[in-house]
Amino acid sequence: MPINKIKLYTDELKLGMYVSELDRAWVDTPFMFQGFMIEDVETLDQLREHCDFVFVDKELSRPEIVPLLTAVIQGVAKRKRPARRPPVKASGKGFSETSFRRALLRSYRIYREARLWVDVLLDDSRLGNSIDTDTARGLVAQLADQVIQNADALVWLTHLKKRDEYTANHCLNVCILALTFGRCLGLDGDLLKRLGLGALLHDIGKLRVPEAILNKPGRLTKEEFLIMMSHPQEGHALLADDHSLAPDTLDVILHHHERLDGRGYPAGLAEEQISLITRVTSIVDVYDAVTSDRCYHDAIPPAEALEKLFQWAPGNYDVSLLEAFIKCIGIYPIGSLVRLASGEMGMVVATDEGRRLKPIVMLLRSPDGEPYPVRRFINLSSAVWEQTGSPMSIDEVLDPREYGIDVPAILKEELRLSASQAPRL
Repeated sequence: MPINKIKLYTDELKLGMYVSELDRAWVDTPFMFQGFMIEDVETLDQLREHCDFVFVDKELSRPEIVPLLTAVIQGVAKRKRPARRPPVKASGKGFSETSFRRALLRSYRIYREARLWVDVLLDDSRLGNSIDTDTARGLVAQLADQVIQNADALVWLTHLKKRDEYTANHCLNVCILALTFGRCLGLDGDLLKRLGLGALLHDIGKLRVPEAILNKPGRLTKEEFLIMMSHPQEGHALLADDHSLAPDTLDVILHHHERLDGRGYPAGLAEEQISLITRVTSIVDVYDAVTSDRCYHDAIPPAEALEKLFQWAPGNYDVSLLEAFIKCIGIYPIGSLVRLASGEMGMVVATDEGRRLKPIVMLLRSPDGEPYPVRRFINLSSAVWEQTGSPMSIDEVLDPREYGIDVPAILKEELRLSASQAPRL
């Protein structure tokens, strides 16, 4: 075994260690990703609950942890094997509001940087300037790392949408959703980043479509629709000479509007002619589009969007892939407004990999409809509800507009609150 890979009992683990292997199959644990940094106490507790020992990678661990790991390798550290714990049945994942808020702030810093770059990208495209794909590649790598650390926080940020900034928001949101979905599918790091880059750049050709057509509130004429349909080819032409882009990244840009029955555009590809990462992008592209306010339609709630995708699936999307997408983002996707069995109203802010019907919800209003002065996070899958005899469940999904709830405004308030509670360095 490589000297940098160290076997540690879970009672010996510390924050900042990078877990590269478990003492059992990954699928038998709540950990979604094979290899991760121990970022918080909740992850430590989960490791101690599900494993007797793990293997820690010294090189990938944080610098302050290296002396301790070196002492273990050299046999200097005193160690005692802990008593074996009884097996624990799978349960809802632990949730810490403090850890979630920290992850939300980390995600927002990266999100904001990426969003500013997208504005530059779109301006360069309009002006005919060269596209800085090196910066794009670096941003995608950062977003991919954040998806690994806390995808829920990053996905919640995709709800920072404005009708008049649709194209810029959409490019970034499709990238985040594609990375999240790709990670759930188990795509390796390089392929995942090629997917993310293609998703980020997928609509760049729209900047060559006249704004009068792009932002037309009514139905497009046949001639206008033909111009709109040119945007994949326009985007591909903008980037085809950039030899740093992988062929499958360019394929995403050119073919994200192809459909399984061959009735898509621009090439009329069908079935297996459409690559996996292009199919992934096609699904999240439509999902983000219908959950966004646009010049010609209002957004629909995320859960309703999933229903629509299933209705549209025949001939358009791979049903098994669509089912995998729903498994990834949850029956109640992040950002959904829901009413609980208690009568309270809340917003889904995180999902539970093992219990899709029991996500983490931020409570917004009391059963009487009064806004809570302080919003509380609750984990519907927590065993505490069963122990108290008051199981928590979701009764229905609501449309925020019908209740005067501004989802982006609430998210911005929570970002400000998270920033105010963050420890000063």
